[in-house]
Amino acid sequence: MIACTMPGQRWTKAEKATLRRQLAENGRKIERVKIPNRSSHAIRTQAVRMKLIPARDSRWRWTARQRKQLRQLKEEGFTPLQVYEYGLLGDPPRSRWAITKQWGRMKLADRGRSRKMRGKKVWRPNEKRQFDRYLKEHSASMTPEQIARQWNVARSTVARRQTELGLKRSRDEVLQMDYSRAKQEKARQRMRRGNLRRWAQHRRDKEALLLALADQLRQAERPPAEQTCTDCGRSWPKRRDFFHTRDKKISIGTSRYFKHRCVLCENRRRRTAETASQ
Repeated sequence: MIACTMPGQRWTKAEKATLRRQLAENGRKIERVKIPNRSSHAIRTQAVRMKLIPARDSRWRWTARQRKQLRQLKEEGFTPLQVYEYGLLGDPPRSRWAITKQWGRMKLADRGRSRKMRGKKVWRPNEKRQFDRYLKEHSASMTPEQIARQWNVARSTVARRQTELGLKRSRDEVLQMDYSRAKQEKARQRMRRGNLRRWAQHRRDKEALLLALADQLRQAERPPAEQTCTDCGRSWPKRRDFFHTRDKKISIGTSRYFKHRCVLCENRRRRTAETASQ
């Protein structure tokens, strides 16, 4: 990709001479003219100003054929830049800017990506050098995400530039940085709060289910015996739905009896013990 100078930078005499020589003496087409640090649009604009080529007719309307072809190219995965560079629309020729604008008018652009591009970083003069200097000083102690927030750029921009400068740290090194550790701890806290919310909701649902089942059993012709939980003090039907059982070996075989805590209190004690052991 050809690096471009800042918008509005004046053309030097040497650049103009190069442009005139390539068009007039060598007989090149404007599309094949190459000048370092100048985009194809800037080259064409300067050539028109120097009256080396005629100005394009900007009033050409988009034909139905070109609009249909543009939609087909979108479905095939082409971008506006590729459509322009490969000249896929034929005559009349369209500039990259015209193709991009028509692309948007026909709603072929990714709206989410378009919104993100509105906030794209525009580098001020000499700011990129400062950015590179900052990367060299802080890449060993700051994560790409942390640097990106500091400079208001995308994290991928930081990572790509670090790779180009040979400053990119491994994933294991980034995870050991203070910022990553704090972020991991916040993530663990969010997960813990979410687990507690889900457990509390599950307990409420379970309690409502047991209360409804207890009322149903008590209204039966022969209701089961009741047992009081030693922790919560509530009385529940003496059944395995409400109390866990335990088997105990005796002289004549095995005896099964109900525990003294209801299933809700047993679950609470187990979770409390697990939390204390962490």
